[in-house]
Amino acid sequence: MPPNQKEPQAKRVARLIIEDISSGKYAVGTRLPSERQLAVDFSVSRPVIREAISTIIGHGILEAQMGRGIFVTAEPGEGTPTEQTSLQDVINVREVLESGALRLSARRNNEASIKKVATILEQLGDAVAARADTAELDSALHTAIVEASGSATLASLWQNLQQQIDATIRISPHGHTMSTKIFTMHRTLAEGVTAGTLDEALTACEQLHEQNREFLRGLLG
Repeated sequence: MPPNQKEPQAKRVARLIIEDISSGKYAVGTRLPSERQLAVDFSVSRPVIREAISTIIGHGILEAQMGRGIFVTAEPGEGTPTEQTSLQDVINVREVLESGALRLSARRNNEASIKKVATILEQLGDAVAARADTAELDSALHTAIVEASGSATLASLWQNLQQQIDATIRISPHGHTMSTKIFTMHRTLAEGVTAGTLDEALTACEQLHEQNREFLRGLLG
C-alpha cells in the first residue's frame, strides 16, 4: 500500500482478526470477544467492529449466532478462496445485470419506476446525512434500478441472487454507513433511471463495482 494511502479501519481490523484466527488465537468453534471488548482491543468504535465482523462473515469464516455471539466457523485457509471467488463473481454478475437494466430503463422511461427510484434515493440520502445504517436502502435502490428495466426475467435473476448480492453490499468499504462520496456515485447511478443520463450512470456503475472488487481482492490477498 502506498505510504500516503491509509488502510481503512474496518479493513485493518478484519485483516487482524483473520490473522488471529490463522495463528490459532481463535480456533474453530471459539466465540469471539464481545463487540465492546473488540472495540477496546483495537482502539476503534463499535460500528467499525460491526463492519469488520460483517466482512469476515461474508467470507464464511465467522458466523453470528442469535443470543450467543460471533463464532469462528472455519480457518482462513478453509474454503476462503472459494468464497472470495464466489463473491467476486457475484459482483461481476451484479455489474452485468445493473448495466443492462440501466440501458433497458432508458428506453422504457416508466414514470412509476422513476418515482420509486427517486423516493429510495431520497431516503438513502437522508440516512447518509444522519450517519444511519444504509445497507437495506442501498440494496433497495439497486433492486429498484433493476426493476426499472421492466424485464421480469432480469428481475428474477436479481432476486435469485439477492442473498449473495446483499453479502457484497455488507462487505463493501461502506456497507453499513455509506459515505457522502459513495452516495454521490449512487445518485449518478440512479439518475440513469430518473434523469436519463445513461452514459454517466454506466460509468458510475463500473466504478462502484470496481471499488468492491478491489476491496475484496485486498482483504485476503
